[in-house]
Amino acid sequence: MGAAGGTKLAELLTMAPRRAHQAAIAAASDGSVLINVVELLPPEVQDRLGEALGTRQLFIGVPLKLREAAEVVARLDGAAAEASARLLGGRALAAAASKRKASSRPAASGRKSKSNGKRH
Repeated sequence: MGAAGGTKLAELLTMAPRRAHQAAIAAASDGSVLINVVELLPPEVQDRLGEALGTRQLFIGVPLKLREAAEVVARLDGAAAEASARLLGGRALAAAASKRKASSRPAASGRKSKSNGKRH
């Protein structure tokens, strides 16, 4: 069992092995942006490469032209902003619901009882 994480469970349960998540893009140290074309290869070739390299996570990068890279970065920026807004919006809704729930509870009175001097 050379697999990691949930794949070990799949192997124990004799489920068909699933390919590891492949990164779609990468930024190189020279500033270029690469796209992963590994999925364009037949599964048998991917499997042989993975076995030869000792990994299920393969990245075969093809550099984008400057204009293409700028478009990809702009799209990623937009997607990240949308994802953040959804996440933060969900948190804000949850916080507002929590406040409404707390304010609908009866408040404890601050008056003292005449019988024992304790607050109710």
